[in-house]
Amino acid sequence: MMRLRGLFQRLQSRRNSGTAMVEFSIIAPAFFLILFAIVETGMSFFANNVLENGALQVARLIRTGQAQNQSMTQSQIFTQLCNQVSVMLSCDTTKLQLDVRAYSSFASTAFANPITAQKTLDSTLNQYAPGGPCSIVVVRAFYVWPLYTPMFSTYFSNLTNNNRLLTASFAFRNEPYGSTTC
Repeated sequence: MMRLRGLFQRLQSRRNSGTAMVEFSIIAPAFFLILFAIVETGMSFFANNVLENGALQVARLIRTGQAQNQSMTQSQIFTQLCNQVSVMLSCDTTKLQLDVRAYSSFASTAFANPITAQKTLDSTLNQYAPGGPCSIVVVRAFYVWPLYTPMFSTYFSNLTNNNRLLTASFAFRNEPYGSTTC
């Protein structure tokens, strides 16, 4: 009787031995899709933090008057941004843009939407006007981030071709550098 019971238990365990593999093969595509979407979301948020840090460093150069005192051009200030973000982001001008504009007051700060009606990055937002001492300045940096995870990119993208626009913005009053007082 014991032999039959042992034989029966061995046959039963052999019958169920492939069940886990079949169940995993059914669930695996959804599992990996969610896993890749989580990783991609984390990478895009990390890239956005890198962009914010780079824009903050550029904004600091402008706010303290270092960029104006050194007569930095638009390409030089873009190079400063590029040096900060090149760890993770491409410095390709079709993907990375910097928009610096000066205003007379905080109430007059009006700026256009960076996404056009065709769902692309507006290329006219690539200006450089750092203003002088005590000027109100808005520094905005934009980066076109590609998305790769299927279905997820449909909901997370806000540009064409499964891309997401990463942005960083800083508004401030320039310091009274030099002999100027505000």
